[in-house]
Amino acid sequence: MKALTLITILSAFLLVIQSPEYKNKVLTLYPSTDTTLYMTTVIQKAIDSCAALGGGTVILRKGMFISGTIELKSNIILKLDKGSVLKGSDQYSDYRNDSFIYGRDISGIRIQGKGIIDGVDCYNPKGEEGFRGPHCIRLINCNNIDIEGITIVRSANWAINCRYCAGGRVRNVKIRGGHDGLHTRFCSGFRVSGCDFRTGDDAFAGNDNRNFVIKGCRINTSCNAFRFGCDTLLVVNCLIWGPGEYVHKIQKRNNTLSAFVHFSPADQKPQIRSGNWLVRKIKVRNVDSFYNYNFENGLWQTGQPVTNIIFERIKAEGILRAFNIKADKAREFNLIIRNSFFSSREDPGVSAYIFEGVRAESDAFFYASDFGRVELYNVAIKNPGDGLIIECKSGNYLNPGIKDFEILNNQRRIRFENIGVIIPGR
Repeated sequence: MKALTLITILSAFLLVIQSPEYKNKVLTLYPSTDTTLYMTTVIQKAIDSCAALGGGTVILRKGMFISGTIELKSNIILKLDKGSVLKGSDQYSDYRNDSFIYGRDISGIRIQGKGIIDGVDCYNPKGEEGFRGPHCIRLINCNNIDIEGITIVRSANWAINCRYCAGGRVRNVKIRGGHDGLHTRFCSGFRVSGCDFRTGDDAFAGNDNRNFVIKGCRINTSCNAFRFGCDTLLVVNCLIWGPGEYVHKIQKRNNTLSAFVHFSPADQKPQIRSGNWLVRKIKVRNVDSFYNYNFENGLWQTGQPVTNIIFERIKAEGILRAFNIKADKAREFNLIIRNSFFSSREDPGVSAYIFEGVRAESDAFFYASDFGRVELYNVAIKNPGDGLIIECKSGNYLNPGIKDFEILNNQRRIRFENIGVIIPGR
């Protein structure tokens, strides 16, 4: 690709400066007729010019804009018109801060429109796992964030990476391929709605988050739908399905591992206990496991424990395991499941359930140990195979409210050990 010449830069800005929209702090950029030219400088100068006036809008019209790192400023709207493509360089040396679009210590950020951000799977031989390139959107210590309508494709690392951010809205965003979709760490007050994430790695990920709402999203992944740690989380009206449409780049597979996985990596020194979750009206299809939590030796799960989780009106079909839980020894984990349905699928290639390199303590379809309370109300289980259906041990309180009472009356299919109080299922 060619670098922009001074004449190209000046001519682009003459079009902008002469536009009457300039008085309203709106700068409109048109693609170069030479589709090999970098537009980094033009786009950055437009953002900087709006920022100098206290904020404004930079519009990318229909066409191709090839660029390296673009740095956002406070009170800037970056709008991608329908048919516009903001395409990253394929050379990692053209990026700064490991980012395609970057913002730090700013507020009032808007990335909007019907256009496409293409990370081109930029290869970095010194990157994570020996190949990962820049994150498509990377925001650090930012607030009042709005990302709406765009499509992110071929992200070379996480599509949207937020750390220490507050007040985020992600609406009607599509993600195709790449790695993690929305990865948030130490963030608060995020609202995600109407999104369609189809990722090669985790769709939603992150730890030490607070006050998240995720509504009306479609999620397809070759890893986990939610590898998440959060205090106060609402997930409602979402569809999760596998196998993944985009291959997991490291493990070269497409199966969807789990709908929900606890995430609290000890090396991040997490401070927040994950809990106060309400997950309701969720449909899950062809996922290996519905919920995984192993506080003793689970991968990236041992930093802080889980406390309280409620699942309501879940319909999960074609799964290998429903729940695989080994909670903390203080028994702080409490789980309620109401009005839900789980059906299993057989996989002749799976003799023992292994999640992320750790073999489950039990092959039961539903397993929980070291819990405070496990309460099941009107829960139906279909086709659970020939082995154990439910195994619960080392808990304080259990209400096994399975809809099919024949399961509970068949002692070969259930196992309860070291439970303080067992209430007859209802």
